This record gives sequence, structure tokens and C-alpha cells, in this order.
Amino acid sequence: MNVDSQLLSARELPTAERFIEAPAEAVFDAWITASLVETWWGPDGFSTKVHELDARPAGRYAFEMIAPSGNSCMMSGHYRTVERPHLLVFEVSDHCNLDLPGDVEAQTETSLVTVKFAPKNGKTHVLLTHTDLNRDYSWLAVASWAQSLEKSALALFTD
Repeated sequence: MNVDSQLLSARELPTAERFIEAPAEAVFDAWITASLVETWWGPDGFSTKVHELDARPAGRYAFEMIAPSGNSCMMSGHYRTVERPHLLVFEVSDHCNLDLPGDVEAQTETSLVTVKFAPKNGKTHVLLTHTDLNRDYSWLAVASWAQSLEKSALALFTD
């Protein structure tokens, strides 16, 4: 099977977005501060333990994602761009392929996540694009990121 034929075209890029009622600086910091990442990272039912987080270009991150089943796996890679509070770009070299539905092929190739933070009327628009994913995995990634963004808004920025 040719991996290139399974990658998504530009018009099919997996994206997730959310308006969060907080300044861009605070939302950005929630992505680069270990104690904050642990409160929201991962899809519904998952928890996360940060083992490494060096948020600078070429800095590494390693997050242990723990499924509701109790099983865990690592998600790790390195940062490419860190421009507080507007842009965060990181590569995922080790994907957490834990408890995938039977019809989803594991993501084994490196992928790229771009997160843009745009202030708007006292809120922050977060736009996340996850590229270089295989087709099977892309829909799962979009759903997981959407759940993570919702969790971040609820956990960090609500009274």
C-alpha cells in the first residue's frame, strides 16, 4: 500500500477550532505549561501526564496519554515554531495509537500540528490544523482535537 496515496489533499486538511473566553496569552500558555496541559490534553475520558515539555524551537515534548481502560501510550515529538501568543507548530513523531477503532489504521508517520491563536472581541479563536495524517486516522484526530479544545475551554477558562 502506498502511504502517499493515503495522505489527505490540502482541501481535506483536518482542522478543529474553538473560541475560548480568555486572552490569547493565557490560551497559548495553556499549551506550553505542563501543569495546565495535564488538565485538558487528550480526548474525552483520557488523562495526560507530561514527562517532558521544552516549548522552544527544536525543544522536545513527551506526554503519556492514559485511556479510560487504564492503558497508556506516549505522544511525543518536537516544537518547530513557538511565537507567543500567536502560533505554535509541533511535529508528532510518536502518535498515541491506543484503543483505536478496528477500522482505523495506526498513524506511524510523523505528522505536523499548527495551532493559531487570534484575539477577537476579548476571546481567542484557536484554529488547529493537523497535517500528514493517513485517511483512516485523520477523522479520529479531528474529533480528538475538538474534544481537547472543549476540555481546555471548560477546565481553564470558565468561572
